[in-house]
Amino acid sequence: MPILTPEVEIGTELPEIACQFQLEDFKRGDAQTIHTDMQAAAREGLRAPVATGPQVAALVFRQLRMAFGKGWIEGGHCKLKFMRPVYVTDFCVARAKVAGREQTAEGTRVFCDVWIENQNAEKVIAGTASGVLA
Repeated sequence: MPILTPEVEIGTELPEIACQFQLEDFKRGDAQTIHTDMQAAAREGLRAPVATGPQVAALVFRQLRMAFGKGWIEGGHCKLKFMRPVYVTDFCVARAKVAGREQTAEGTRVFCDVWIENQNAEKVIAGTASGVLA
């Protein structure tokens, strides 16, 4: 069941989704990549292994699923920009704010500004998303 309604006000903030990533979240067998191994990351000039983009972006998708319910699964759209690396031990928070509404044949399409911040309040992913509320 969605937490948003078609009458949601512009500026409403969606509940945050937070995650403390750990290196083990990204390990796949014995693979030693920039996502799973300190030495492999260092060889590429990184200070630590970097998290995989889809796994980090999943925080936004969980947030939108909670906000729109079926209206995200069946009618959701999302456009994201990956702005800076997320390291495998970063703490990240998905945030979103309602930016607009539009009546469609399917119901009310609600548009949101979405972003993920790391523990330093730096935006690491940002974009827009929408879902349909009946």
